[in-house]
Amino acid sequence: LTPASSFSKPKVLTAASTLKFIPEELAVFCRDFRLLHFYFPEHGLAPQAFRVANAIAQAREAAAWLGDAADGWVSPGEAPPEEEEEEDEEQGSSTTLLFESLRDWEEELQRLGAAGWRVSAVNVRFDMAPSLPQYLWVPSGLLDHDLKRTFAHFQERRVPRLCWRHPGGGDLLRAASFHPASEPGSEDVRWRCSVVLQGGDTRLGGWERMGGGWKGQTPPHHLSPPEPSDRDLNCLLASLVQLLGDPHARSLPGFQSLVQREWVAAGHPFPRRLGLLGRDAPREEAPVFLLFLDCTWQLLWQFPADFGFTEAFLLALHDSSFSPYFSTFRFSCQRQRGRSSLPQLPSQTYRPMGGWQDPGGHRGAPRPCSFPPVWAWGRRYTRQQREQFRNPAGPPGPAET
Repeated sequence: LTPASSFSKPKVLTAASTLKFIPEELAVFCRDFRLLHFYFPEHGLAPQAFRVANAIAQAREAAAWLGDAADGWVSPGEAPPEEEEEEDEEQGSSTTLLFESLRDWEEELQRLGAAGWRVSAVNVRFDMAPSLPQYLWVPSGLLDHDLKRTFAHFQERRVPRLCWRHPGGGDLLRAASFHPASEPGSEDVRWRCSVVLQGGDTRLGGWERMGGGWKGQTPPHHLSPPEPSDRDLNCLLASLVQLLGDPHARSLPGFQSLVQREWVAAGHPFPRRLGLLGRDAPREEAPVFLLFLDCTWQLLWQFPADFGFTEAFLLALHDSSFSPYFSTFRFSCQRQRGRSSLPQLPSQTYRPMGGWQDPGGHRGAPRPCSFPPVWAWGRRYTRQQREQFRNPAGPPGPAET
């Protein structure tokens, strides 16, 4: 928010700022990169301009701590009835895989038809790699005993694992770079990595040929890690490859499941990258996830008939990413989400209506649930708003095929 006057320089306004002039213009810089200008005539609205400018600044300061609760949130008078909430929970929980249970990983692996791969629970207690999910897709012939001896060779212990299987037979893998203390050229390390990668023609630390992808073409057998940590650009690239090559990822539930697997479960540090940790936290902001949403919008704009969701859905997801009311963006990895290790902000305890369905699919009695996933859209948007998320000109949804 930047008030300006013809007699003074523009000033960035915060809740603690004091204006020594009556603004003639307000420039609002929005998160979706829009720039809104509001002009106040010399006569009649000058006192109101002063109050409006301060009110916006105070509201923005409160939103930074409380999560923009007023931005599109369903007000008490508009709250949908319990029947609608039940329906929304059923749709959101049954069609979107959260990848917090063994069943979700097995179900998706079966959908991909990835023969030769299995779900490993080697990291079920997060003792192998704290930032990785509990379950990993690894070669069927690789024993957990041998896999455990591989973690130490990669940064943050993020070993190579399967992301996606192309129908034509190509496998997409992601991993962190080698640990500085490791010796990638040693015979022992090369043997272990070849076992993890099934002996594929792979060069860790470099790029392989990136061919095909869109419209059913076959991608390369493996994708090498482009970054040391495997928690930022790898999330982006792995998601885009699947968005281009997998029609399911372009459906509404498929896209939500893709975000859950390649960003949420894979350990993208949302709080640090989105600046949700407060003013005293180290500045490590980077709009990597927002870049992914923008790339998705670019593809949606070019191929509207290939997507089952709309620009309204992407905007809702963009706005919701800055709200700490959802477990999806509040934590940096699955381990933190399970333990809720980050301090909770005041007045953010969430109590679901009519009970809540846990990731395992069992509905229990009403109980406190600190943060629901963002995919429970009925908690924030009305039915009419949610209908605008679906693209009527897109491919038929899973229930219509």
